[in-house]
Amino acid sequence: MRASTPLTMLIISAVMIFGLVSVIPDAFATTWYPGEGLKQGDYYRYSLGDVNWHNGALVEMDFWVKNQTSNGLNLEMVVHDGSIIQKGIVTIGLVTPDPVSYDPNLADYANLYKLTLGWLDAFSTQAAPIDILSPVWGRAGLFGEATIGSVGMQTVTVPAGTFHASAITFRDSGIDSYIWADQTLPYPIKAKVYAIKTSGAPTIGFQFNMLENGSSQQPPAFLDVQSTGMLGSSPECPTPNFNTDSVHNVQTTDSNSAAIEYLYAPSVPHQGCPMDWRISFEQVYSATQKISDVHYDIYTVDNQGHELGSLAQSIGRTDIYSAVGDDEQIFIENQPPPQVHYVINIAGTGPASGLTDESLAGSINITVNTLPPFGGSSTTSPPSNTTSVTPSDMMSPTSSTNTTQSAVIPAWIKNNAGWWASGQIGDNQFVQGLQYMITNGMIKINS
Repeated sequence: MRASTPLTMLIISAVMIFGLVSVIPDAFATTWYPGEGLKQGDYYRYSLGDVNWHNGALVEMDFWVKNQTSNGLNLEMVVHDGSIIQKGIVTIGLVTPDPVSYDPNLADYANLYKLTLGWLDAFSTQAAPIDILSPVWGRAGLFGEATIGSVGMQTVTVPAGTFHASAITFRDSGIDSYIWADQTLPYPIKAKVYAIKTSGAPTIGFQFNMLENGSSQQPPAFLDVQSTGMLGSSPECPTPNFNTDSVHNVQTTDSNSAAIEYLYAPSVPHQGCPMDWRISFEQVYSATQKISDVHYDIYTVDNQGHELGSLAQSIGRTDIYSAVGDDEQIFIENQPPPQVHYVINIAGTGPASGLTDESLAGSINITVNTLPPFGGSSTTSPPSNTTSVTPSDMMSPTSSTNTTQSAVIPAWIKNNAGWWASGQIGDNQFVQGLQYMITNGMIKINS
């Protein structure tokens, strides 16, 4: 065999070196997508918040992978939201970990999970995973003007521990947002992402920190809790459900300066039960142009428009601040049937610390039909003028009674009858009106 010349050795060495270098990226490149590797028994605990949920107030979201079915993975989830605890099942998909079904009481929290922990699946999925260190994942921003991608590995510390993770970032409105993801974990570790705004000071859009992660074939201790209702509400109160029972509308303020889009559930709330409101503040000329940094309040008024209560004052504030033009509020409907009148009032715009511009000030009026509280009582005293009515009397409007007094039926019961006849409320709600009259002696049924 002929001896190699120095030039030959140099060429061979160069080929080996450059060949090796060219292989290194492929050998070490690791594709990743949210949800990758998630399996039965895994559990995660997070502290997280989104600006569209109570203006970014942090909640604790804990979940355990109970099992896998043909529909996806069933997460047994517990959410601690202030004094509220909600527990149930959220089913997520396999291609993306987005919720595909959930218990009604977890509807809002399933959406919160999607907007935070699942946000990166807009760029990487099981069907199209991406190199976790890729400098270009896709485009973000209001008009897709910002490139989202990794800037390399960084050390990040959260309550769950210290990790060496890919720092995925994008710059929008002159400020950097970051999400840190570890290729060995199905969920990102930490995030601090700023909201997309057309004006005003930077506002955190969503953020989260991993509190704990692990695996257990038995339900973890954090699942040993029970769901609670809203503070002060009856356990019989239905959970607001926007998918099945809600009202949606858009109104222009009395000053014609802004449009307010609102969605509330349930459509006909019970006195003493929670209502869930989703509110958007928009330019009159374009529903896609949200108004940022809005200061507003929701007032309860009487039939003459006199103020009965202020949501802001009830939670110890002078007003309610919406950084990005979208907000969600849940509160107890305390007014008696048959209707409650609300006023959504925009005081103006400006930073969270106070108003600087009142040019968009204005208000809208909303009337909501209501039902009596559970338990057969109302904050208003029932009429004292009652009559005895037999079942046959109820069946025949022309039947006479054995009393000389005329029956006085509360207005809200008359309204209920009309709504029931037109299909606006169900049988159960109509029966509650009859039960109220029986309980309060307006109807006496002979044994």
